[in-house]
Amino acid sequence: MKKLLSITLLIIATSCSTYTITKESLLQQLDNSQSISKTKNLASLGTNYYSNHLSQIKCVDKNGNEKNVYPNKNTSFSITNAITGKSISLYFDTVYIENDSLKGLKSRIIGGKKSIALKDVSSIAVKTEN
Repeated sequence: MKKLLSITLLIIATSCSTYTITKESLLQQLDNSQSISKTKNLASLGTNYYSNHLSQIKCVDKNGNEKNVYPNKNTSFSITNAITGKSISLYFDTVYIENDSLKGLKSRIIGGKKSIALKDVSSIAVKTEN
């Protein structure tokens, strides 16, 4: 039983990757394809959310190598606020720029729109499933 639990935890731990992206790079990539439109979400009883429709994003891995990440519905940004030191997690496809702020959703099912002023962003991590 312990062996099975250890193998399961190992698979879970190695099945996720985290990359970094600078604020400037994220803004440029969002700006270059800033095609925001409402997307229907069947999981949330037919509600809509804004989607950026990015099919890939250039990030940096832990070794400093540039990598193109092809997100899925579970890919998220973890954005750290320089003033408070707190991070917010937003689903990748829901993040967009509006009025000098990054906006996005914590949950597609219950919403939870969050916003952070661009000037307050200190770091951005991209979390993916492999």
